[in-house]
Amino acid sequence: MVITLIGVFSVNLFADDKTDMVIMDNGDRLVGEIKRMEFGQLEFKASYMASSVQLDWSKVKEIKSIRRFRVEFMDGTLHSGTILKKPDAAADQNFGVTENEITTARGFLDVVSIAPLERSLWSRFRGSGDIGLTIHPSQALTQWTANATVEYPAEHFRFASQFSSLFGTKKGTPDTVRDSFGAGYYHFLSKKQWFGLGMTQLLKDNQLNLDLRSTFIGGAGRYLLHSNRSGIAVFGGIAATYERYFDTSDNNTGFIAEAMAGADFYTVRFASSRFNSKLLTYYGLND
Repeated sequence: MVITLIGVFSVNLFADDKTDMVIMDNGDRLVGEIKRMEFGQLEFKASYMASSVQLDWSKVKEIKSIRRFRVEFMDGTLHSGTILKKPDAAADQNFGVTENEITTARGFLDVVSIAPLERSLWSRFRGSGDIGLTIHPSQALTQWTANATVEYPAEHFRFASQFSSLFGTKKGTPDTVRDSFGAGYYHFLSKKQWFGLGMTQLLKDNQLNLDLRSTFIGGAGRYLLHSNRSGIAVFGGIAATYERYFDTSDNNTGFIAEAMAGADFYTVRFASSRFNSKLLTYYGLND
């Protein structure tokens, strides 16, 4: 017999009901709060909805909002302000971002992502998490798992982090402990399609005799393709890795300097599939 319990929660602090208006091509009119738009999906929640709904961005006819948003376009430029989609404007001028009475007009299909910029610093944070317990009496196995993510979007940068933990016990074998933490900082540069990045990864895994592996990466990258349906980014930089083992006699303990190169690819098909792949390669610069 196997018993599995999983708890899932999400966090969106200070999520008061808003009065954004969205009208779809079929005439449906929604009034509530625009949560975000990414991967060709507009996340929206009204006060009478138990949870957010996903709307096809290509089927949105009109948008009106007096709240401030960060809008990212296909050419890599970022604009902040109130947003408006006009159904009767030219296709390449039907989406506007207004800040200090200056409006930037583009085609709404050129929009890659939209994120709200709330007045409160804390209200911009988004997060989710889950906790799981698995019990296998016939094998005398008990296993706990926990996962959490936190994200913070701002006008010109994005911060994202994730944490995962696994603890397992089984009669007659050593306990299993694996903890990992990762964080990434992406700063969008003034040059179109370019961004700076900083990443860190921490790992502890007793099955690998690894007390701590810490990796710190700094570099830059560029989008080769960037839309709300598909994207390809390449990046590179320098990484410093420190490893410490439970068995200190291991000769691999210490700092390692490495050159890092990578690529990130994503593609989305609304309501059917999402594929995301990241490749990282490292080349040692010292022994």
